[in-house]
Amino acid sequence: MTPSIALCADSESMKQPALLGLAGENFAAQEWLALYSTAEEARASLRADAAVEEVWVASSDDMDPINLAAAVKRDRQARGVYLLAFQGTGSLWSRAHAAGVDATLSHQAFVERYLREKRRRGVPRAASGCAGERRDVPASGAVRAEGVREDVGCARPAGAAAATGPLRAANAAKGVAPAWASAVPTVVEAPAAAGALERPAAAASAQSRAEAARPRLDVQAPAQRQAFLLPVASGSGGAGKSTVAVLAAVLACKLGHETLLLDFDLQFGDMREMLGVSDALAVDEGLAAPARLAHLAGEGARPALLAAPRRLEAYEAIARDAPALMDCLMPRFDVIVANTGAAWREEHAVLLERSSKALFLVDQRASSLRACKHAIELCARCGIATSPFVFVANRCAKGAPFSSIDVSCAMQGAHAVELREGGPDVEGLLSAGMPLDLVADRNDLCASLEQLLADILPPPPQAAEGRAGTVSDASRGLFRKRRPRRKRGVA
Repeated sequence: MTPSIALCADSESMKQPALLGLAGENFAAQEWLALYSTAEEARASLRADAAVEEVWVASSDDMDPINLAAAVKRDRQARGVYLLAFQGTGSLWSRAHAAGVDATLSHQAFVERYLREKRRRGVPRAASGCAGERRDVPASGAVRAEGVREDVGCARPAGAAAATGPLRAANAAKGVAPAWASAVPTVVEAPAAAGALERPAAAASAQSRAEAARPRLDVQAPAQRQAFLLPVASGSGGAGKSTVAVLAAVLACKLGHETLLLDFDLQFGDMREMLGVSDALAVDEGLAAPARLAHLAGEGARPALLAAPRRLEAYEAIARDAPALMDCLMPRFDVIVANTGAAWREEHAVLLERSSKALFLVDQRASSLRACKHAIELCARCGIATSPFVFVANRCAKGAPFSSIDVSCAMQGAHAVELREGGPDVEGLLSAGMPLDLVADRNDLCASLEQLLADILPPPPQAAEGRAGTVSDASRGLFRKRRPRRKRGVA
């Protein structure tokens, strides 16, 4: 039998279908299903294989699923591509829609789709052995704790299009429906309530119980303010994001703002070491005990820090909670400076979508400039507004390959600014966890970054004027007031 459907999933999910809600299944035994674990293998094979009618993208070993789904769709536009958005957000749905992905599937929708395709090929329902299959189908649409859905055999109620998720609603508005819409139950991808998540049918698993027991973030109080969110991003690694982020947080604190440095490089963030706060609360620790987030505070001229998790494998769970985490943090600070990683992920899209301004760094490598252009194109495809971006030519010095003019020309006339080269003191002092000393020394990098922040940050609150290291201190050096020049003449 020639495969007519392709499944893209990471190697572990291929070995353990229970991770996809299909306990007891054997993907390799399904002759109608082509399996791919890497993006490179999937794209190379699917470009040449016209027999595959649709592709289900769950994950892969080497690429984010949303990016893989977009690439597979671009390779062959006529083929149906469906993203398994088990823990989807509005950001993910909008990005999938912008990329041309046909639809997103929840856990339950995927399980039911898989079983339906299997039965179409002569495998009896009772013989499927799939733990994810529902056998207690009610006579009408059901509302379940994990989300809203219409069960097998139910007619779609009138006006149901208004209740669907962003992607399906957008498709309905254009008169577009997936080819399989008449053969599979309609699924509302959006959760039933804020913070609710779709779960596999085996809801009694240890993971589900642990999720249910986890404390929820309090996003209600305080509500008097919303922070100025300033992510620091780039198109590639090595552009200086970590350096600029930690110095920007210190300088924002110096300018009189109650500041949080958020390390959203969730795998390799090193803000603890660079800020010199080894015992800082980590993101995963704050999510596990939300009450601790209320106690985040800076010390003197040092900003508060919410650090990257100490365990690299914790980042996936954190990415899912990024919107709720930002809702909790935004009312508690004047400025939040967010460090990001080299790879663009869903949590970084959340930051960019909510940003007041975003520093987009380009260093002195041609590859960095090319990566910047690719990243902006990605933002356009995913529906992320680039108007808040401030393009920054980093490490500028006399004779440097690129200036702000070069960056501006490459970005089709977008305004760009420069950060000056700080010399060996930058790496030396930040490696020792001494950013305050670097700022106090009026390093060239710090001076140019302070000027940039003074231009883009809002005025500091009046309550901060009396604190040490605030506006009164910022009036020195670069921001000092000049005395009026005395006119020459006869006394």
